Amino acid sequence: MVFLAMLWRGLHVVVFVVASMVKYVEALGSFDCSGGSIYFSAHPVDSLLFQSPDIFHDLYVFKCVTSVVFTTGDRGVAGNFSRSLEAGLETAYSYMAGLGRNQTSWNETSLEINKKTILLRFMRNAPQIQIMYLGLPSSKQDGQGYDSNNRATLKKLYQGEIKTINTTDGKSMYSLDDLKAVISAVLKQRAATDIRILDDKAPIPKNGQTACDHADHSISARIVSDVVRGDKIEGNVLAYAGSFMRKLDPNLNDTHSDLKAKSNAFFRYAPFDMHMCKDYQSCFSRGKSTGHHYHDDDVTHVAKWLTREYYVQSAGTQLHPLA
Repeated sequence: MVFLAMLWRGLHVVVFVVASMVKYVEALGSFDCSGGSIYFSAHPVDSLLFQSPDIFHDLYVFKCVTSVVFTTGDRGVAGNFSRSLEAGLETAYSYMAGLGRNQTSWNETSLEINKKTILLRFMRNAPQIQIMYLGLPSSKQDGQGYDSNNRATLKKLYQGEIKTINTTDGKSMYSLDDLKAVISAVLKQRAATDIRILDDKAPIPKNGQTACDHADHSISARIVSDVVRGDKIEGNVLAYAGSFMRKLDPNLNDTHSDLKAKSNAFFRYAPFDMHMCKDYQSCFSRGKSTGHHYHDDDVTHVAKWLTREYYVQSAGTQLHPLA
């Protein structure tokens, strides 16, 4: 089975969040969007590496789009680094939507959803384009935590090792049921045609295991998949291959226009991420290097992610390449 992206311009891009935010969206005067796609990612960079060029197509044609980011993706770096990663993602999305970005072109608001405080950002000149950041702590490749976040992770929450997890700003605390309730509200209110997640079938890594998909990828995808099944959410679930995709043949090359689009979007993000390579040659060299240790596969194998996009069949691990 091969999936195709539709290409036409004319509809607005809308990134909506949940029922509790209806009053806010009505104040913007821009919420009348359903269908389209909703993207769930573990880290800010994930949609650029694993769900692109699909997300590029959706933003470029002004399709109805929602983006929900589970964790800060800060790799244990405290301070303002997570805000820098968010700015990088917003810069990349602005590029993919054909819109410019400066320091004041994105507005933000804090939303109260089921007594949880959630950050929403929207483009000032196109408030239909929005991103919701849950702000949960990110983990190491194997799902173990960082000292800066008291070693709390999605993997530990999902497997019952911890009962609750705090957002990195300390404003909200989630149980697993709390988190699923928020995701359920998003899915029901948005009524997206396509629900796009990372690989929910990838094995959850054991402690110390690094030859695996990132634990945040597989756990965030499982949470969404659990909600879809448990609440009987309607929509076509599309799961994207993660770390093991690098072992498959490239399906974007120099003759494929999507390679340029995907790479350009990523390299607009990269200056905001101090761990990331900043051009294709340095990304390629990093992937070949054996003398350096990087935080996780997301950082090490960028050159391979840029030349690939694969879907995972929801009923198993069979892969389908980009058309």
